[in-house]
Amino acid sequence: MIVTGLHYGPPTYNPITDTISDLQAVHCGTFQGTYVCSPLHSLANFSVAMLGLSIAVGSLSILGDLSKGRRGKVAVGLLIATGLAALANALTPEDVTLIGDTITAIIVFLAANFGLIQIGRTMHATARNRIFGLFGQILGTIGIVAFILDGFGIGTVIGMGAIEWLIVAPILGWAPTMGLHSIIQMQQPKRVESEQRQ
Repeated sequence: MIVTGLHYGPPTYNPITDTISDLQAVHCGTFQGTYVCSPLHSLANFSVAMLGLSIAVGSLSILGDLSKGRRGKVAVGLLIATGLAALANALTPEDVTLIGDTITAIIVFLAANFGLIQIGRTMHATARNRIFGLFGQILGTIGIVAFILDGFGIGTVIGMGAIEWLIVAPILGWAPTMGLHSIIQMQQPKRVESEQRQ
């Protein structure tokens, strides 16, 4: 997305006023009163598709780390829905199908942030994951609050791009952090086993 943004335009991409969907727009021209032009739209859509697949597959991989209760399954289900909706969003650029782009984006925004809250609540129940669980809950709450504020028109005040990035930033920050957390946890038993052998 950064590379696509750097090659956007003219005019130059502004993450405060221009939406994420503008980076994915297929055609150069006026769209909803704004001129959009994203020469590397294929790269942007590919990155969104890969993000969606990564979230869906990664969410399945953490199912074992969560409690076997319903909350953990709901949380993973929401994140899988996030991933699949992101994949669908990559296939529905705003200037090709505005309805498709809007629906898939809303699903991503809501499922991702409610999923983070649910995973956070599930992880918070175990002592070893308590801090990480709180981290997920805080991020998800930030995303939901930003989504609600956008619904009340705050996006037009601080910038449509800024509010959109604020809604999606929690999952973008949480996903790689969770991946690193999982890798570290997987390495700990190996270290203990190695030390016991020595």
